[in-house]
Amino acid sequence: MPFKRYQPKLIAKMVYTLMFWLNTFPHKDSVHTTISPRTLIMGLAIDYHKHCKLAFGTYVQVHEEGDSTLKPRTSGAIAL
Repeated sequence: MPFKRYQPKLIAKMVYTLMFWLNTFPHKDSVHTTISPRTLIMGLAIDYHKHCKLAFGTYVQVHEEGDSTLKPRTSGAIAL
């Protein structure tokens, strides 16, 4: 990334995303070898269409509400 220093919110989201993906896949030394820790504890499996759309840190254009003027209706953002 082109930054010299990361914002605290970006670091927090990075750690959250890391823990989410570590707990999404089963571990060979886990209690169960085919069920992920997330599924065992929370009973939730990942949904490919919901969780795998964007990678962390991807630059995206997001929609903003607008009117019928010529002002831009999108703005740049980093996916967290």
